Amino acid sequence: MAFLDNSGDIILDAVLTDIGRKRMARGNFRITKFTIGDDEIDYSLYNKSHPSGSAYFDLEILQTPILEAFTQPNANINYGLVSYARQDLLYIPSAVINEKTFSPRIASRSASKNVFFLADNTKTNANGQPTSKVMTGTSNVPDANILISSDLSGRFILIETGLQVDKIAADSVNQATYLTSVGLADNGFMVRYDSRFIQAVMGAQSSAQFANGTQSGANLRVSLVAGGNAKKAPSLTNYNEAIVGSALTRVYSNVGPSSTTVDSSGDYSAVSGPRGSFTAMNFLLRSDITQTDYTKFGTTSNDLFGDGTLYDFIDTTVYVQGLSTNATVQLPVRIIKLAQT
Repeated sequence: MAFLDNSGDIILDAVLTDIGRKRMARGNFRITKFTIGDDEIDYSLYNKSHPSGSAYFDLEILQTPILEAFTQPNANINYGLVSYARQDLLYIPSAVINEKTFSPRIASRSASKNVFFLADNTKTNANGQPTSKVMTGTSNVPDANILISSDLSGRFILIETGLQVDKIAADSVNQATYLTSVGLADNGFMVRYDSRFIQAVMGAQSSAQFANGTQSGANLRVSLVAGGNAKKAPSLTNYNEAIVGSALTRVYSNVGPSSTTVDSSGDYSAVSGPRGSFTAMNFLLRSDITQTDYTKFGTTSNDLFGDGTLYDFIDTTVYVQGLSTNATVQLPVRIIKLAQT
């Protein structure tokens, strides 16, 4: 792997992926579509004050070192560029993880590991306690960091979409103007997960509610169900994809435009501007994950929290994408169980 020499003319570096080579060998290789990404580009390098004039504003961007193309399809583009039919869009929604603490059901990433722990409770200690119970026994692991496989009524990962802009109030009028009226409120989310470890994703029903409270605060009501029509993800090796439900976020700014009161809706929503849709999810681990899998794909017998308890774990990434906005967020998930003794 090396960097392309982009000091001169524009370079098009094209390689066949592993799947492409297989299809070429079979004689059925045919290019039908393409996608473009900008993973390595830092747009803050656009310099409107360049002394040589407007032709040089983007010079540093054009000369950014770019890696040669990868042959693995899941290593090339994490943040693909998207096209929208409308020409009057001023803002594009982002997808964000909500880790606010107002609800005990909202999972959060470990502060020290920056992952969501997904407990494989098939292993217990000598006292019959499953992995999740043992983990919460250490002061280093808050309950909110732990998801329990197949748990429909416990904690979940909360995802929101909306406009991350401070200058537009997060009220219902702006939600309609910038999102719902232009088709930028997601009516579902595509979730892609490694099928070697995760059997299914469980997502929010369309009846879920995330709205302002009657007096104050916010109400979050979510029931989880299995995502529908899981199938192989065409662009990610070993991954399946399934669609989970969503609902419109109705957490709005609780102050008027001329009020001096501080807007407290940000204590409940992770989106600073007009809010779009939300979903919630947990996962069902495969029942046939073996000790060999933990050895091959992860780390075994690790004193992860410094309390003497040993764990086996596998790190994986889950990709969540809005069906209407194409906004994408990556979820770092650590599948964890008590080590064999």
